[in-house]
Amino acid sequence: MNHQKRLYDELTQVKSNILVMLSKSPHPAHQGLITTLKHTANNEWLDLAAKKLGPEYANLINRMTMLEAAVSQIDIGQYGYCCDCEEKIATALLQEDPATQRCTTCDIKRTSN
Repeated sequence: MNHQKRLYDELTQVKSNILVMLSKSPHPAHQGLITTLKHTANNEWLDLAAKKLGPEYANLINRMTMLEAAVSQIDIGQYGYCCDCEEKIATALLQEDPATQRCTTCDIKRTSN
């Protein structure tokens, strides 16, 4: 399966997970947000969800942010290149996680600081 399809499939899954969590919430505002999100364009979905959802959704919002960044890189022809040093990211890293944004060297530098 190619990286682009995996990214889009995971984006769809993350959105679905958010909607399922919202549907289980007893808060009336969350029920209204479900309707709003279902009628929100893809390019606005993340911004709206990030603004309206609490910390219990942080992991899903963070993952969606990474996925959206990778999709944007595909759109501009920069997918597979490190966002810091612009060197090619190892294929094995992209196979493991197609939303990977950094090469191994830059990721180590970033996490050690």
